[in-house]
Order: sequence, then C-alpha cells, then structure tokens
Amino acid sequence: MTFINGKLQTQIDVSDRGLAYGDGLFETIACIDGRLHNWDLHWQRLNFGAQALAIELPDEQIILTQIKLELDHLSEPSDRVIKLIITRGQGGRGYTFPESQQCSVIISTHPWPERSVQDYQQGIEATICQTCLARQPSLAGIKHLNRLEQVLGRNEFRHTNFQEGIMFEYSESNSSYEKIIVEGTSSNLFFVHNDKLCTPEIDTCGVRGTIRAAILSLAAQIGIETQQGHYPLKLLKEATEMFFTNSVYGILPVASIIVSETEKWSFSNMKANDRIITSQLAEKINKALKRPV
Repeated sequence: MTFINGKLQTQIDVSDRGLAYGDGLFETIACIDGRLHNWDLHWQRLNFGAQALAIELPDEQIILTQIKLELDHLSEPSDRVIKLIITRGQGGRGYTFPESQQCSVIISTHPWPERSVQDYQQGIEATICQTCLARQPSLAGIKHLNRLEQVLGRNEFRHTNFQEGIMFEYSESNSSYEKIIVEGTSSNLFFVHNDKLCTPEIDTCGVRGTIRAAILSLAAQIGIETQQGHYPLKLLKEATEMFFTNSVYGILPVASIIVSETEKWSFSNMKANDRIITSQLAEKINKALKRPV
C-alpha cells in the first residue's frame, strides 16, 4: 500500500521533482511489532538532508500521523519495512527551485525480508565493486534520491552468490588495494583492526546509516574504542572482524572478501564466539530487529 500526501493512491504528478531530478530524500525504516525502530535517528538524518537540499519538511507529527494511517490499514501489527520518500514537490522544467514549494510525502509498506540464520552464524561472502562513488561533500551522509551509483554497483554481482559489495571513493589509482573504502551498496561497513572498531569516515560521499550511528553510540557506552578514517582496501586484509550494517538486517558478519579472481581474504571470525566485538554489538542491535545474534 502507498499513501501519497495522506491519501491512499498509487499515482504521482509527472512534474514531481523527485521523478524529474531525484530532488528529494528517503528513509527505509524497520517497523517491529507495529513500532518504528530508531525513528529518532531517521528523523535526525532526514532533517540533516532537508537542510542540505533546502527542502522544508512537514512537521514531524504530520509525517508520523501519515505513517500511522498506513499502519492502520494493516490487518494486524507485524514486522514490516516502511519506506518514506519526501520530494521537493511539483515544479516546472529546469533546475531552479520553484517559487512556491510544497513537498510530496510518499509512504509505502513492504514485507519483512527474511534472511538465513546461516548468514549470521557463518558470515557472508562479499566482493568489491568497479563502480565508484563520486566525491561530493555537499551531499555526503544524506540519503538523497540519486542512488544510481549504488544501483550500478549492486547489479555488478546480481547473478552471483555474493551478498554485498564494497564501494570505493573515486580516485585515479589503478590499484584496488590503494582505493579508499566507503560502504557497501546498501550498507555501512565496520571492521576490527588492532582491537579498534573502525568505520569509514562519511565526509566526501556515502550515507551515514542509522544503525551506523546506533553502533558508534553503543560502542562508546560499553567501552569499545572506535575510529573513523579514510582506509585503503589493503587494510581490510589485516582485519580480524568485519561486518555490514543497515536498518533492516542489523549487523551482518563477513566471512570473506573476493578481491580478485585469484585472491580471497578470509577472516578468523568463521566461528561466532571468535567475533568478540561483533557479538557484543549484535547482542543489542540484532535482538532489537529480531535478527540472529
């Protein structure tokens, strides 16, 4: 089901700038037992993105009321995915902001995606993407509607057994080992190096995920040292733990990365009890999402 500006419908005006230019933002929110998971973090990022794009958001309570309308149409409280899209609204041809702006609010619900318990117990296999992320500090961190780089990256391994791909910041280097890692195609990336929990700095490109924010906060609370930086791919070879995160599947450990046709980096975290830091974090993060620890 889809609500557009508070009405149950499936059509949007062809002049909407979200369609014409990707002029807008979106959030993918886990709805657990009828409740929005990490809503405060989603709302914070939405506000940050709206400021960056100069979009005037509706009042928070208006959006929450519209989401409630959506949930009230479900037969019973259940685990779902809520997609919230906010565009600048209708506008004529051309990039200049329309004089009068009234944003469009699109809310849809989707089935809860199941994942294999084996993915969490043994970890997944990842690859590296040839499609890189363009450097644009003005858009770094926000979840805007222009996701073509991620679309291309994800479809590089569409017909393979890989479940995620590492994306780099664009550079002139011909060596993948020297390229700076940023994130997964639909996730943030963490790894443990010298007993520190490391994650790429999101300051030139990429998305600052809500689970990423929750993990950094939780790590500080339980005494795990964290570090954010610009890390080359070759550093991952020395990592002892690695995992991807997003708002729907939580923390997903990585068993190995295929770097090339002849090179595979395996981690020492093939057994759950070897993933010391990952397990500490998943104990809270994954349980809240009803995912395996």
